[in-house]
Amino acid sequence: MRGAGSDDRQRGRASGGRRRRAVAGPGLRDSHLRVVKDNAVAAGAGVGAEAWAGARAGVDPERRRRARSFVAGAAVFTLAAISLAVWSLQRGTTISAVERRFECAQATWGSVEQGLEVDGVVVRDERVYLCPIAGKIKLMVPEGERLRAGTVVAEVARDEARQQVEPSLVSAKEELARFDAHARARLAELEREVASCKLEVENEKRALDRARVSRDAAAEEKHRSALTRAKAEFAAAEGRLAKEQKALEAEGRALASKVAEHEAEYRLAVCEMQAERPGVVSFQVDGLEQLLTPSGARDLPPDRVRSLVASPVLLRDGAEVAQGQRIFRLIDNFRLFVLVVLSGDDAGALKSWSRGRVRFPAVPGGPFSACVAFQDRPGPSGERAVLLEISGFPEELYYVRHTRVKLITKTASGLAIPRRAVIRGNGGDIVYVPVNLGVARKPVKVVAGDRDTVIVQGLKEGQRVLTNPAIVHEAHVTIWH
Repeated sequence: MRGAGSDDRQRGRASGGRRRRAVAGPGLRDSHLRVVKDNAVAAGAGVGAEAWAGARAGVDPERRRRARSFVAGAAVFTLAAISLAVWSLQRGTTISAVERRFECAQATWGSVEQGLEVDGVVVRDERVYLCPIAGKIKLMVPEGERLRAGTVVAEVARDEARQQVEPSLVSAKEELARFDAHARARLAELEREVASCKLEVENEKRALDRARVSRDAAAEEKHRSALTRAKAEFAAAEGRLAKEQKALEAEGRALASKVAEHEAEYRLAVCEMQAERPGVVSFQVDGLEQLLTPSGARDLPPDRVRSLVASPVLLRDGAEVAQGQRIFRLIDNFRLFVLVVLSGDDAGALKSWSRGRVRFPAVPGGPFSACVAFQDRPGPSGERAVLLEISGFPEELYYVRHTRVKLITKTASGLAIPRRAVIRGNGGDIVYVPVNLGVARKPVKVVAGDRDTVIVQGLKEGQRVLTNPAIVHEAHVTIWH
């Protein structure tokens, strides 16, 4: 039995040696295969992998622990990288949704006008025309058109009287027009007849001269007789023309007199209102035209200026009007004034402002040139009324009575951004600049500004700033310092 077991062990070792020699070979791959195989056999036998591998394969246990630590570290690193990527995607999605709510503006080179913005009363050089009679109005020109002197602006008619006299006037005018056409045609016909007779006289004269040159007595006698007849016909034609012309002129004067009589009757029923001077016509009146004139505005104290109330009324075509009612106004479009009330400090700021520029925030365009036409003495409160004359004013001021006016005293230039982008704090002014995954706090210095725009220092040209900075705290956006 012992010998048999010993033989079996020897055969096993021999066969194992042959298997190891078959598996083993030159190179790193064969050694790796041997280790993997030994590990698999050890695991199947229930023996500890590390002890069995160290005993059977002769591998250093410390080396294997380092390899397993490296694999575990790589797994942890991979898991951390995946988690970070998922977190970044989720955060990027959130930031993108917030960034879509960002309202941004670029810092660009611009200028800001500084000065005083006060309430103003528009004073125009205009004349109001009153209705001479009661009746129905007919507007002959459109609103806002510039007219020449003598242009018929409107007609006022009493309907009953107009219906009585208008048909006869129309009939008389039509009769006169028909007569004019007939008279022109008749006179043209007679003038052609006279011209034909005159040409015949000239032809006979030339024929008679040729007969005399050729010494043809018979021909000379013939053309002498023909010339006598042609002269007689020419004289008769001129007589008929003169007679007809005299008769037609008399008949024309009679018809014209008849039309004039009907027009006189028509004017008793229909009154024409004409522009007495050039200007821009407007059918909107507000009741302050007689008070607010370039000369009358100088006598208004500040309290009276503030209490002025305009009641604009627009006249429509075909409306019934009363005698004495305001119909239209004719505006001198080369002169316009604005009356403002300034406090003592504001008036002091305008001491050197005898001529400058103004802007009307409610009116597009500008700025417009202006000068001080009149400055009242300050009252007990230190306020004073100042009358400004405006040059090149916009057409919108034809129809506006009260408006805001900005007196420009200084212009500042630099990098301009919207005023709403600036956040004021105890530590100074800041703006938010969009950056990756959030915004950055950027300190700035405001050097000038108006109601909407400021000139700042601390930014670069083209740099974007948030114009709705409240969104940063509402959406909990990351603020990078």
